[in-house]
Amino acid sequence: MESKLILEKELEPVFLQKFPPFSESVKEFLVQYGPYFILVISILGVIGILTALGVGSAAIGMGAVSAGLGLTFYAGIALGAITLIMYLMAFTPLRARKRAGWNLLYYALLLGLISSLVQLNIVAAVIGGIIGFWVLFQIREKYI
Repeated sequence: MESKLILEKELEPVFLQKFPPFSESVKEFLVQYGPYFILVISILGVIGILTALGVGSAAIGMGAVSAGLGLTFYAGIALGAITLIMYLMAFTPLRARKRAGWNLLYYALLLGLISSLVQLNIVAAVIGGIIGFWVLFQIREKYI
């Protein structure tokens, strides 16, 4: 038996036994097209982070990020950037249906939840965590 990831053993029974299962066709659709959806969303996220940092506006002379923004903003940007990198790294193994891609998605979701909590987006963390882990645990069996 392969080793479990952080909190995987605790989350597994909740999201596999207490939540309704997906049909095989839904699982197959998510596994087949999900990596491309994640790729597109990640590219848009990179553009969003660059915009938040003022990269685009600095190029046209509009200035950069305000100095008055707090530590939570910069922590959120840093954690978001790491999460996006993890999503981009997961693309190739997800397409190949390798467990390493699923593991990267799992850790990216955990990091995204930490980012939401750091920014005090409690509702986003709860809703994102429930939906994210439900989907991840439903498709986990498809990755070897």
